[in-house]
Order: sequence, then C-alpha cells, then structure tokens
Amino acid sequence: MDIQSIKASLLNEDETERLYAVEDIITLRSEELIPELISALVREDSRMVKELMVEGLKLLDTTPHFSSIAKFFESSDAFIRNCAIEIFGSKGEDAVPFLTSIMDHSDKEVRKLILDSLVATGSKYCIPALRAALKDKAPNVQITAVEYLGKINDEESLGDILEIFETSNEPMLRISCLETFTHFARQEVVDTVLDILGGVNMDSFYKPSVFRMVAECGTREHLPFLLTFLNNKNTLFFNEISGSILKIMIRDNVDVLPFEYEKYVINGVKDQNLDSDNRITFMGIAFRLCLKDKEDIFEEFVGEEDMNVMLAALDKLAVLNRERAIKIIERRLKV
Repeated sequence: MDIQSIKASLLNEDETERLYAVEDIITLRSEELIPELISALVREDSRMVKELMVEGLKLLDTTPHFSSIAKFFESSDAFIRNCAIEIFGSKGEDAVPFLTSIMDHSDKEVRKLILDSLVATGSKYCIPALRAALKDKAPNVQITAVEYLGKINDEESLGDILEIFETSNEPMLRISCLETFTHFARQEVVDTVLDILGGVNMDSFYKPSVFRMVAECGTREHLPFLLTFLNNKNTLFFNEISGSILKIMIRDNVDVLPFEYEKYVINGVKDQNLDSDNRITFMGIAFRLCLKDKEDIFEEFVGEEDMNVMLAALDKLAVLNRERAIKIIERRLKV
C-alpha cells in the first residue's frame, strides 16, 4: 500500500481499515507518516486502534516529533495523557533531555505528567529532574517528586524532603514525605520527624503514617512512644499501633513490656469489640513476651468464639506445647 493510500485508510470509517493502515505504517516503518499517526490517535474512537497506534509510536523513531507528543499532556482525555507517558517511557534515555527541557511548563498538571514520563524512561538521568521538582511551587508536583525519590531511596534528597516536611503547611504533601521516610529506614529520621510533630501531641491526621514509619524504621527506643497510644482513646489506630509494636519487637528481639501494657495486650486479645485482625496482632505481641503461665494464657485464647482468633491461638499454642495443642484438638473433635 502506498503512502497516500495509507493516509486515506487512517481516515476510513471502517475500524478494520484503520487497523490495517496502522499495521502497514509499523511494518513498513513509514516514519514520514508519524505526524499523521499522532493526529489520528487524538481523534480515534476505537480502543483497539488507539492501542495499536501507541505501539507504533513506541516502535518508530519519534524523536523529531517529541513536541507533538508532549501536547498529549494537555489533553482532557486521560487515555491520551497516559499515552504520552507510555510513549516517552519507551524511548528511555533518548527522551530525558527533551522532557527536562519542558519542565518549566506553566501547567502544574503537565509538570506532574512530565515527572511520570521521566520515571517511566527508567533512566538514572531523570533523578536530577526529580530533585529539582522538590522546589516546584505546586504541591502535587512536589508530592510526585517526593514519592518517586523515596521509591528509589535517593539519599541525596533526604535533607530537602525533611525540609519540605518541616516547612510545608500542605497536609497531603507532608503525608507523602512521611510515607517516603519509610523507604530510608533510618532511626535519626524517625527522631527528627517526631520532634517536628511534637511527639505524642501530634495531630491525629498524621498518626497512621507516623506509626507505619516507626514500624519500618524505629527501634526498641521508640516503643515507649508507641505504647503511649496503646489505650482506649486510640482504638481507631489499633491496627497501626499494635502492628508497629510487633514489628519492632520481632526486629529487635524484645520480650518484655511494662506490666500494664502486657496486661492491656492480653485483654486486647479477649476484647470481642475489636476485629479479628486487631486481636490476632495483640496475640502476636503476647506470644513474643516472657509471660508467666504463658501456655495457660494461650489455652484460654483457644476458647474464644471468634474462629480466626481461636485458630491463631491454637497455632501459637502448638509452638509452645505441641502435645497440649493436640489434646485440645482431640477434645474438640470428640465433641
């Protein structure tokens, strides 16, 4: 099929004809038709045809047409915007210079999509652009940069992210910083964050993210902080609090807590007002503790009506005393 025929087929009302036209462009590597392919993609209605067009633009050398593809970022159609990310991503390092050159775009949403595209390239050369985006005036762009830099554990950006966390008044930006800090797994970061937030007096909005951060990066030294929240005023956060305590106990081989908290944990396992997951996490904490009459306590847990709690307790008891667990099972089977 000649060039003019392919152009005509791209405009054909028949979906099959348009598919054949795109296939011909790809097979013949007709790069002179890339402008037509880009224009056709924007107006195309068929999902199948659009996806083939994107594959074609990924396979062909679109470098001279990057500016046209970048206009997809401004589209009101989310599919078209994502097409730009996918196409630029497929170009790897070849796309990085162009993408970084348009990072000063006036539209904050476009700047965010450019960051997405830079990361999609998989190139290490996108990192300077991500670091620079931490200084962007738009919180959504900063959030994107913070999240990506955290995922790649970019140590050089840690100081800037901490500064953003301390100085920003945007709650969601601060939350993204907290989530990112979990990737760095450093105790000094935890200490700094807790100081900034005011420790136990922090705003409840940040508690879930802080508890997750402490779970991943904290040490036994942070257990007193977590235990402060282990009370009936914070039942909304029990999953995060108890999970964080258990993770630190396992990681640092902790087997003792202040008596009042050991008692609270045991009562938590028995508390039928809590969901199964919470009760089982409390049980995990109890299992780590050097408790007096530990086997008796876990046999009592086996008597709980909640099937999930009962099975978890039976599993733990089997570790402590296999014969005792087997006898309980045998008694249950006889009944």
